[in-house]
Amino acid sequence: MANKFKKLMIEQVQESLNSFSALTKKTVPSKGWIRTLREALGMSSAALASRVDCSGSNIASFERREHKKTITLKALEKVAQAMNCKLVYCLVPLEPLEQQLQNRARLVAQKQIRLINHSMKLEQQALSSKQLQQQEDELVQELLQGNLKKLWNGKDMLG
Repeated sequence: MANKFKKLMIEQVQESLNSFSALTKKTVPSKGWIRTLREALGMSSAALASRVDCSGSNIASFERREHKKTITLKALEKVAQAMNCKLVYCLVPLEPLEQQLQNRARLVAQKQIRLINHSMKLEQQALSSKQLQQQEDELVQELLQGNLKKLWNGKDMLG
């Protein structure tokens, strides 16, 4: 039952992320979103400052900080609301979640199998490549059906 729930949760998260995938191909305007939208709306820094209830120098600071990627989400949301926009925040995986889990489980399984096979080689009991692949495949399935947190223990993260 837990595995069905886990699989359903992964599918639901992935489904909600799918609509954001196309956005990863878009680039941030060179001037940043705040300045680009402000200028597109024909809004001066002073007018935006009035709507945000801050000084014009704060607007310039927001624009610089957005460009440097040091602006806070709170500040960005405040400016967005002042321009009748909605801040959309999302982490979009570079590959589907199930694929990431498969890849990570395979990496962990390969590491474990390699260690076991090394010990067996020393004892003249090494497995054939077919047996190694079968063991790896079985371990991958076992890892995916178990506690997924165990896939991420250790320092050898993907990438």
